[in-house]
Amino acid sequence: MAKSNPAPGWPSFPAGDKTSLRALLGGLKVSQWWPAADLRAAQQAQLTWLAGWAAAKVPYYQREEWPTQFAARLAQNPGQFWDIWREMPTLAKPDLRALGPRLYARSVPSAQLPFGSIRTSGSTGISVELRTTATTRRLWEALTLREHLWSQRDFSKRLGIIRSRKESRDAIDPIQPNWGAPVAHLFPSGPSSTIRIGRPVAELAAWLRDFDPHYLLTYPSIMPWLMDYMADTGDRPQSLREIRFISEPLDQELETRLAEEWQVRSTDIYSANEVGYIAFRCLEHGALHVQSESLLVEIINDQGQPCMPGESGRVVVTSLHNLATPLLRYDLGDYATVGEPCACGRGLPVVSQILGRTRNAALSPDGQRYWPTRLNRMRTVAPVNQAQYVQTAIDTIEVRVVLSRPLREQERLDAVRSTIAALGYPYKVVVVPVSEIPRGAGGKFEEFLSLLPELQN
Repeated sequence: MAKSNPAPGWPSFPAGDKTSLRALLGGLKVSQWWPAADLRAAQQAQLTWLAGWAAAKVPYYQREEWPTQFAARLAQNPGQFWDIWREMPTLAKPDLRALGPRLYARSVPSAQLPFGSIRTSGSTGISVELRTTATTRRLWEALTLREHLWSQRDFSKRLGIIRSRKESRDAIDPIQPNWGAPVAHLFPSGPSSTIRIGRPVAELAAWLRDFDPHYLLTYPSIMPWLMDYMADTGDRPQSLREIRFISEPLDQELETRLAEEWQVRSTDIYSANEVGYIAFRCLEHGALHVQSESLLVEIINDQGQPCMPGESGRVVVTSLHNLATPLLRYDLGDYATVGEPCACGRGLPVVSQILGRTRNAALSPDGQRYWPTRLNRMRTVAPVNQAQYVQTAIDTIEVRVVLSRPLREQERLDAVRSTIAALGYPYKVVVVPVSEIPRGAGGKFEEFLSLLPELQN
């Protein structure tokens, strides 16, 4: 089996059959316990190889000085790898859109064929398409299984999914006999059912009650409204054990509410279409561990230097094994906080908090940028079924609300006061009733969105 890199001691990432998937999963079970220094050394070897690959195979990098000079710089300064690495300019999503196929390698090893593709779309709706390989898809499968095994899920139980599904127009998919790939590749499993995220809350609640899953995969933004509705009807899912959240930050208040009202455990997965899994939680301490065998994650400050534990900065990632579309130092547009090493013993780095995209930050007239965290106060305004906060000007917040009935004047004033209290600044607040608040292409709901040019990504 061909490997994606020659780094000594690095786990093999082959494409192929179930045997190779089982072998890869076994390798990941070992590498998670490597000391942090050993993981960094393996990443360093892989990055050196990857920069050379990009310089030789990718039109964009062939025309850039940095990748072609990287090996020579390292030879002259072997102890300064990370300083030299950080001299490389970052790529952002607009760069991916502009460069297009110039980021595609002219060829990859035959063992990594066939090519696949990933299409991602941000708030602008402009899609970006990247090539993938059999190796990157196999690694995605192995990491999916790792996340299940870390959480000690019982595959014999029922799995429910509430999410966006472009490939089907049905409200609810037919019940499947198993959890699907990749679990079904290696393990027997119970049935699964999927319902579209855009269905009315009454339909979602009925499906949740009737299918009664033990595990649920969905978005954080749907749960407060679903819990409120089921509380009003005196109902709740009886078998639910755990909810896995995707695409949106999970706030502590929702996690606490689920534990107290439904006795349900929560976990979240940090990922991006362009690079796959970025981080997910260990069961022992709930720490969000970076998946270092798959990618390098840098959290850097405004000067481009690495943040220390407790500091927040921009998230820059490098996919270590995608030879078809090498992304060297890709700026996701996210902000996150560096965490302390976890007591579980894994050498994988920790992210203590995902703050969100740049476009999800608020900007106050005095120049302070911050990510709002107390927006759920709007739920206390009786007729508000859903709300989205949009900063349309430096001093103005437009609150778009889906209502069960028209707001009374006092309720409008309550909504204004709630917004100011949540944001901590006396913005001009305009309440705008709407029939619906659309989700993004991937089903993500952006509770706070800035339209200010300086916060666009």
